[in-house]
Amino acid sequence: MRKHNFKQGFKELRALVFGLSSRADLSLAEKFSEIIHSINGFFEQVKKRLVMEPFDSELEEVYFFKFEKSEFSALKIYYACLFNLLNRRPRGHRKSVRAFLLGELDYIASYFSRYRFYYEYYRSGATDLDEALFLRGTVLSSPVLLEIPELDAEFSTAGEFLFAKFQAYEKLQEYILSEMGKLERARAVLPAASAPVKQYFEFTGELINMVELAYGLWVTGQLNGGKASLVEIFRWLEESMGIELGVPSNRFREIKRRKRLSRTHFMDMCRTELLKYMDQENALEG
Repeated sequence: MRKHNFKQGFKELRALVFGLSSRADLSLAEKFSEIIHSINGFFEQVKKRLVMEPFDSELEEVYFFKFEKSEFSALKIYYACLFNLLNRRPRGHRKSVRAFLLGELDYIASYFSRYRFYYEYYRSGATDLDEALFLRGTVLSSPVLLEIPELDAEFSTAGEFLFAKFQAYEKLQEYILSEMGKLERARAVLPAASAPVKQYFEFTGELINMVELAYGLWVTGQLNGGKASLVEIFRWLEESMGIELGVPSNRFREIKRRKRLSRTHFMDMCRTELLKYMDQENALEG
């Protein structure tokens, strides 16, 4: 049995990463920071072991970088890309979300097209270029590979990097298609013929205004006789408006730290505009 086999450690890493990705008590940034930290820690252990126990043959080295290290790296690339996607995903109307996801799919397709020769090699399971792609210290003359960033020469190869990206992008592609499927299914769910058709509106104001509104409804006890929690009110507004407000306490700190604007800017604006409208109505009636 090969001594360089990290499958059990990687299995445990994936279980850890899945657990972190499912934690509701962490913010998006905290969640992905923990995930990348865990993956980097695993990489350090693997690299240390390889230094202590060098490969016995080139075949062993090729196998490690082609099948094991590429899978390890793909996990890191996938979660880094997923964080970037979720962080940039628009809030609001289904059409804007769908357009964004289609753009991400186009980017992935263009990457596969740019590296078409190597992507087809990856998909075919061929082996004739393995020594050039998966042995450290090998220099490839292909102009396409000039776009690859500088790698750790002791712990990476050009082929490993490409294979990792292909795996990560395929997984990301599956995630995006799944999200688009959810959008389509939500669109297909129509109310019963006898039921009144609900009117949905797209919130186009500043999200911080909704934070003010949420706190205003909460502190004055306007919902469920004052029994609705702040988190429940936040989630209700998010679902009703198709927006994402984030962690209540974090957003409230933004309001309290205002310097240029009033800390109740939205409420003040509502009051001013409502009084102005009343005065206009009175003028017309008089």
